[in-house]
Formats: sequence, structure tokens, C-alpha cells
Amino acid sequence: AETAAAISAEASELSEATEQAAAEEASLLQTAAGYVCDSCGAEVMTDATTSATFCYYCHNPILITDRLTGENRPTRIIPFTYDREKAEAAFLKWARSRRFVPKSFYSSSQLEKITGVYLPFWMANYQAEIDIAGKGERVRTWQTGQVQNTETSIYEIARQGTIDIDHIHEAAIRKFDRKLIDSLSPYDERKAAPFSMSYLSGFFAEKFEIPRQEVEPIIENQAQNYTNVLVQEVIGGFDKVDLERNQVDLKVKGWDYALMPAWMLTYDYRGKKYIYAVNGQTGRSFGELPVDNKKLSFTSLIIGLIVLLLVLVGGYFIW
Repeated sequence: AETAAAISAEASELSEATEQAAAEEASLLQTAAGYVCDSCGAEVMTDATTSATFCYYCHNPILITDRLTGENRPTRIIPFTYDREKAEAAFLKWARSRRFVPKSFYSSSQLEKITGVYLPFWMANYQAEIDIAGKGERVRTWQTGQVQNTETSIYEIARQGTIDIDHIHEAAIRKFDRKLIDSLSPYDERKAAPFSMSYLSGFFAEKFEIPRQEVEPIIENQAQNYTNVLVQEVIGGFDKVDLERNQVDLKVKGWDYALMPAWMLTYDYRGKKYIYAVNGQTGRSFGELPVDNKKLSFTSLIIGLIVLLLVLVGGYFIW
């Protein structure tokens, strides 16, 4: 009786803790802050304790208004593990190693604009039921004196089973080109956690721009390709395969609206926007560099003068 009472008390405490956590999360969602930049159209959300003083994308400091709806709530999130200090150090090392970059590109005022942003992705998990039957051939050849020998072995193939293909994702944002998104990948989606507003403290999250319906055929095609590769591995090792039955039933198990971390820095130079980004989980980075034409012209002039001087001196000694 005492044991049953203890178990009942523990269950009651667990239920109360769960209810309290749910209430706290609901409270955080109600106080979530959403911002829309009237200048470039960027839409982000964050928690109530993180203030937005400028748009991280276009750096406009004033044209930001409040707007957020509950339908934009993500379901999964990969937290930041690569901190701001490391991101800044990586940026400075990268920028200073280039000769013709304007100093303002990596100035302290520019460095302050590095912003932690969660990028939106659609992520799906698939399951493939496989039923394959047929024959596989292996051919062995060898030389005996002047005679070429060939042996063909035929094997029965029968494979049935289930293959899980998880964490296939596609970016749900248009403002960044494919090269940037691909350069930041991969993320370790196994480290994704259920979304909680607490992860947004000190960071921003981009709202998805691309609806799920638009990426569904893309992700399904990726899942099909992965399945085909795995099936080939299952029946591999044969020189020839003749399948009498090849049934693959691919089904989606579920979808997630996932947020993945990145440190972002944008820089406007001579009418063009340059972007530097760091994967907020792995530290993998990508960037475009502006070129200071004055530095480049001055260096070219110096090199030209040196070459001219060498030619003149060489000509003097020849004469």
C-alpha cells in the first residue's frame, strides 16, 4: 500500500511539473515578439527579452513594426552551440586574410552587427517498405595456360524489410541563394529538440517564406533517390541482376517546421549586398568579399612602376 501511494505521489508530481512547463511555454508564446522590416520585408520573431534595434539583413534601424501570428510556430529547433565569439574570430581571420577588402568591412562597428538567426526549413521523415525478388549473377574468369575460363553463378534474391529515411530538409526562405544555404550544410538533425521559445532568447528566427506544399515534391524526390541508392546497396555485389518483383512503397511519416542556427553578417558596398554566414552548430562558414578598388588600383600601379623600373634598368645594362 505504501509503495502504491508513493508511485501515485510521484505520478502526481510529474503531472504537475508537466502542466507547469506547458503553462510556462504558453506564456512565452503569448509574449513572443514579431518584427517586420518595412525596408526589405524581412520577418523575424524572438522572445520578449530580446529587443530589435536594427534589421539584421538591411541594417535599417527604425522601420521595424510588431507583427506575429501563432501559425508561424516551429516544431523542431537545433540550438546554437557555436558561440558569437567564435563566429567573430572566424570572420576576422577570413576577412583580414584578403588583401583588397575595405577595412570598414571588418571594423568594430560592422562586427557588432553579427546576428544569431534561426533559418527556417521544412523537414520530413519517410519510411520505405521493400519487397524485392529475382536472380543475381556473378561471373568469375581466370586463365589456365592458353585457355580462358568463365564461371557464372546464379543466386536467388529475396529482400523484404523497412528502410527509414529521416531528416530530409529543404530551406523555406527565398532571400538567400542556394549556394549560401548549401555551403552552411550539413546540420546534425539528430540534435534537434522540440521547439521552445526559450531557445530564441538573444536570437532571431526567420519566418518561412516558402510554403510546405512548394517543397513537398522536392523532398519526396530526394527521399526516392535515397531509397534507390539504399536498394542498390542491398542487392549489390552482383554483376547482373534480373528482378522479377521490385516493389517499393514510400510513405511520409511526418513533417516538421524546423529552425537551424546561423550567424549572419551583411554588408552594403557600392550598391551590392555581401553576406557572411556561419553555421551556428558546426562553425562551417560561407562568405562573399567586397573589393576596395582604390586598394586594387594602388597595388596595380605600384606593381606596374616596379616592372617598368626593372625594364628600364635592364635596358640600361644591355646598352
